[in-house]
Parts: sequence; structure tokens; C-alpha cells
Amino acid sequence: MLPRHGKIVFVHGCFWHRHKNCRMTTTPKSRKAFWLSKFEKNVKRDARSISVLRRQGWKVLVLWQCQTTDPDKLERRLRRFLDES
Repeated sequence: MLPRHGKIVFVHGCFWHRHKNCRMTTTPKSRKAFWLSKFEKNVKRDARSISVLRRQGWKVLVLWQCQTTDPDKLERRLRRFLDES
């Protein structure tokens, strides 16, 4: 949370938060119904939380785990987010 900037950055794990079309977004083969239910709840909770924060006036950036492997690219993305009004 960056209150001075009115911005929040989330770093979501691709597995737990279900990054679409990501190779890290796998589903365990055992207890599949349990996992799908858990993942669905995570995704819905994320959407609700982000929606509430935006209604409160926060600017929100979601970074995915797989997007953190290239430090230069990550820095550029964070700088763009922090520099925008």
C-alpha cells in the first residue's frame, strides 16, 4: 500500500489466484472439486477486494508471480504505475 500515491500493488501467485493462460496455473489431480472450489473463492474474493478499493479511490495494480522474473521489466511496469495520475 502506497498511501501517499493513493495506490496499491498486489502480487498474486499464479497458482492460488488463477492467472489465466499461465503455465503456473495448474490444478492438482487429487481432490479436484475441493481445489476448484477453493480457487473460485479466491478469484471472487480478489475481484470483490479490488472493486471495493477502487470505489474508495485507490488505483490498483495486480502483478502476477510469473511477471516478477525479469527485474528490468518489473521495474518499468512499477515505475509506469507510480508515475501515472
